[in-house]
Amino acid sequence: MGRFKSINDVWNFLNSIPMFSKVGDKATNFGLENISRFCEKIGNPQNQFKSIHVAGTNGKGTTCYLLEAVYHKAGFKTGIFISPHLLKYNERVRISGEEVKDQTILEFFQKTELVLQEIPLTYFEISTALSFWIFAKENIDIAIIETGLGGRLDSTNIIQPELSIITSIGKDHEKILGDSIEKIAFEKAGIIKKNIPVVVGNLDLESMKVVEEKVNMESSVLFKSSDLKPVYNLGMIFLGRNKEDFKTKLIEPVNAWNIAMVYLAVEVLNEKFQISKSALKDSIENFKGVPARFEKLHHSKQWFFSGSHNEQAIDAMMDAVNRIPSFKKVLILSMMKDKLKTEILSKFTRFDEVFFYEQDGERAATFSDVEEYISARKIDENTCKMILNELNTELVIFAGSFYFYSTVKRWLTENTERN
Repeated sequence: MGRFKSINDVWNFLNSIPMFSKVGDKATNFGLENISRFCEKIGNPQNQFKSIHVAGTNGKGTTCYLLEAVYHKAGFKTGIFISPHLLKYNERVRISGEEVKDQTILEFFQKTELVLQEIPLTYFEISTALSFWIFAKENIDIAIIETGLGGRLDSTNIIQPELSIITSIGKDHEKILGDSIEKIAFEKAGIIKKNIPVVVGNLDLESMKVVEEKVNMESSVLFKSSDLKPVYNLGMIFLGRNKEDFKTKLIEPVNAWNIAMVYLAVEVLNEKFQISKSALKDSIENFKGVPARFEKLHHSKQWFFSGSHNEQAIDAMMDAVNRIPSFKKVLILSMMKDKLKTEILSKFTRFDEVFFYEQDGERAATFSDVEEYISARKIDENTCKMILNELNTELVIFAGSFYFYSTVKRWLTENTERN
């Protein structure tokens, strides 16, 4: 009997590997050699299913979830690989909307134990290989694959997709991806493959130029969401060129671009994966949003969680915040050290009151790290619970990091139980 006798053995093994959420770039392997060798040893599962590959600084998670919803609703057997997980590891891989079962994860580790010993993989590389193995095993119709960091050397980039999508390009992870928009765009554009169509979201001129050069180099075809002229107004999303409108449940105006990309993706792939206009409209209008992406946390209170942690995403969050009528705007913030920049934290001065919570881990920002940038009050577990009881009528935004989400959900559960 091998190392992995139960799912707890898997969790213990994964928890022993450095995670990006805790230690940052020390947990990454920016290259394709190990993941390629590993997948070859287990039968190249990445070549056994059709896929859509999604990269971008912001919007890629929502775009992936939207695509999954659209294709699943249309009757296709879907797979989705996303990261990071928010509450439990199983969220990273879903089949037809259902999180992968513990038993399937355990089976992967039992079958690949010897290969894992031979070829060392990072946490994210293992998760990538696991998703490919499950998608092949489940014989899915189409997988939606989200990149982790960048694209060119991201471990997901060993697939040959039916379509590549680049949602947005902004400054984030500069230490790894490069210190300019052009360098970051070069990494994201690395998912573009020979003769494979590309859909892009709202890109600036510098990023678009880099993407267009790569598209031409690969003899691909480029489809721009800007051509659809997407507009958001109070939940209504209009695609002006095509005279389409969608009455959505989405709060952030930036979702007009996400829906435009999904609309184009479905249009481009319609010969291979046929979806009627009515089915597409129905899927988008019934889409409830994505956890941690301006998610409403309470049925009667104006409390929201936003994982926004870079300039672009925070601008999108503030656009939504400013559209919500409120007497007082309160921010409960928790961040990673590598996100501490004046241009990011200055955006939070628009809140009437800011509280800061320190997470665990060497990558997490401390209160002393933050107070030189912004006026805030430090809170801990106990003080936050007290504060929540006093904020019944205010607009409260929990933000700064996806890794803050599980803590906030626990607070709210305990708050509900007490009240």
